[in-house]
Amino acid sequence: MRTTATLIKLLFKTWIRSKVSLFFGLAFPIMLLLVFGTIFGGASPPNYRLYVRNLDVDSSGSPGVLSEAFIQALNNSVFEVVPLKPEDPTPRSTGFAAVRVLTIPKGFTSNLLNMTIANRVDITADTIRRMVEMAGAQIPEQARANITASMQAFTAFKQTIPAERKTLVLEGSPDDRVLQPIEGIINVIASKFELALLNASSAVEVKTTYSQARQMRTVDYYLPGYTAAFIMTNGLIGVSSLVSDMKRSGVIKLLASTPVSKTSWIVSLVVVQTFAALLLTAVMLAVGWAVFRITALPDFFSLSVILLGTLAFTGFGVLIGGVLREAEAVTAVGNTLSFPMMFLSGAFWPMELMPPFLQEVAKFVPLYYFHVALRETLLVGSLATAILPTAVVAVMALLGISLAVLTTKWRDF
Repeated sequence: MRTTATLIKLLFKTWIRSKVSLFFGLAFPIMLLLVFGTIFGGASPPNYRLYVRNLDVDSSGSPGVLSEAFIQALNNSVFEVVPLKPEDPTPRSTGFAAVRVLTIPKGFTSNLLNMTIANRVDITADTIRRMVEMAGAQIPEQARANITASMQAFTAFKQTIPAERKTLVLEGSPDDRVLQPIEGIINVIASKFELALLNASSAVEVKTTYSQARQMRTVDYYLPGYTAAFIMTNGLIGVSSLVSDMKRSGVIKLLASTPVSKTSWIVSLVVVQTFAALLLTAVMLAVGWAVFRITALPDFFSLSVILLGTLAFTGFGVLIGGVLREAEAVTAVGNTLSFPMMFLSGAFWPMELMPPFLQEVAKFVPLYYFHVALRETLLVGSLATAILPTAVVAVMALLGISLAVLTTKWRDF
């Protein structure tokens, strides 16, 4: 026991003195949480820039009343309207900012007024027609004849209205994934605008209520995801590099000639990595609370998930560092396994943002089950949904430690 404690102290000092380990094990995940949490974690609604070219102007260049009102309605929604003059060219995209241009056609105001009058005529005529059908024989013949004449007058009057539907043109890039939702938002705004002109209200109303189930913010998603991801990298990259360096420098060969056993060596690595994982979790929770008011308190189940994940990836790290002889090969394999897992597992962003086929691929990535189990236990508090991913992480832990023990040939280093 004293030998194991001494070895743990040695490994802990090695970890503390390594600036690279401290940066990638603590500082880097905190930086990611702060950057992405600040960008995507706010509670304010999204704000989309929309260029609007208004061709509905008179000879003096003044915009039509209704086109100006419609632009104001757009500006009061989720859009930041940037006006374009009729002669202005379409702006070019700079960097990663998508350019979306809405063109209001010439004659928008006059045609919208005419369409509104025509619609009012249709509504009035249809209302009278339905009332006549409901009254049936109760209406005298003379009154029915007068109504028929009035309906014909309505029809004749409507034909004199030069009503023409004007089309708003939304221009955007074919690879703009937000263009279709933006088109839907503009259609909703246009529909409400037309109802207001008709002095009518919508027959269907959407009322938002809040369930007692806590809805996670994007920043809530990042915290356990980044924590799990960097526990993984500490194991696959940090432990494998440490084992490789100590093997190459002769430290492990020296340890193998002492009473230190292979089991003590692996246990020491697991203890140090568990401490690093718990420290990372504590620091991430503290930063999340201080900056984003994330309220999460680790319990027995979430700590168990952290321990299982640490066992799994520490075991795989020992396996990589022990089997491969060249330091370059160890680094290459560690990076090759770690970075694709970080980006394909859904740990770095919600899986709903990924294409459907990548969402299926994520379910075959070990890190997926680790960060899902940690999220369900740490933030959601749902043990029912955490059972399956936790069981997968437990199997990974058993497999990782077993492979580490089997492939570590203590006397053959």
